[in-house]
Parts: sequence; C-alpha cells; structure tokens
Amino acid sequence: MRTQMLQQWQKTWIATALILILAATPATWADDMAVKLPDGALGAINTTYPGCAIKDVEVEDERNIRIFEVKISLPNRIIEVEITGDGNIVETEEKVAQDTVPAELKSEISKLTANGGQVTTIEKHEILSVRSLGAFRKLDKPVVFYDLKIRDEKGIRRSFKFEQVGEKRFILKGQDADGDDDDDDDDD
Repeated sequence: MRTQMLQQWQKTWIATALILILAATPATWADDMAVKLPDGALGAINTTYPGCAIKDVEVEDERNIRIFEVKISLPNRIIEVEITGDGNIVETEEKVAQDTVPAELKSEISKLTANGGQVTTIEKHEILSVRSLGAFRKLDKPVVFYDLKIRDEKGIRRSFKFEQVGEKRFILKGQDADGDDDDDDDDD
C-alpha cells in the first residue's frame, strides 16, 4: 500500500512539474518553432513591400494582442516589421546610412559629432498604428523618429532620439550615455 502511494505521489509530482514547465516557457518555444504568418499579415507585407523575402518571423503578445515581428529583406535593405495577424502594420525599423537621412538631420548629426565623435548606427522607426481600446488604430500620418548611436571623442557610447516634426524639422526627444564600450544592439 505504501509503495503504491509513493508511486502515485511521484506520478503526481512529475505531472505537476511538466505542467509548470510547459506554462513557463511558451515564449521560448515560439522563438524556436517555425511561426506561421497569418494570411492577413502576409498579404499586407507583400502589398507594402513587393518582392521582399521574409527572413524571420517571431511572435509576441502585447496586452492580449498577438504581434508578429517579421524581418524582411529587399535589395540593400533589411526591415523589421511589427504587424498584427489581420495585416495592421504597427511599426517598422530599419538601419539606414548617414548619407540617406534628411539634410536637416544630417545638420544635427554634424553638431553631435563636431568634437570627433562617430556615428555607429542610425535606425529609422516609423510608428504606423497605436493601441486604442484593445486594438491597434492606424495613424493618419506615421510618427517618424531616428535613433542615433554615437561614440563620442572619449569613446563613450551615446544614444540620441530625434523625432521628425513636419517635413524639415527634427527635435531631440531623448539622450543617454551608458559609458559602455560594447555594442549591445540585440537585433543584430
């Protein structure tokens, strides 16, 4: 009788442990599994970026809304697109070359690097939809900002965010210095 109780307890314990493990790791599994992009999202990507190649798809839930992070490639470009399953593009992110940014932003960059600093990366972000009442609502006009990573003359890495306001104006929205010498971009 005692052996039978012990075996039952071991089975219960193993089942409980498996349930806890399964409940704790779905995000990890989503990264490891092949994620199928819903037809609505796939159609929107192919319409917006004709001829693109999909390189990677990851999925995450943001407040009970499933968001797909899709890395696509076009000739000389890699774009990360956040999109809902029904095809609503939330945000795009793309590394861009300094010579491709608007002249007004180039002027701001020149001021920031005047003492010998160097630009390490520039990321262009476009926010196309915002969360509203449990869903994403498309904006009439995208919010565009640039995230600049600069190493100053002392080697300290600094980050600057410029929001595009109108056609020819950029305003500094934030900056930080982390003092690290490593390039901790997690999207490379």
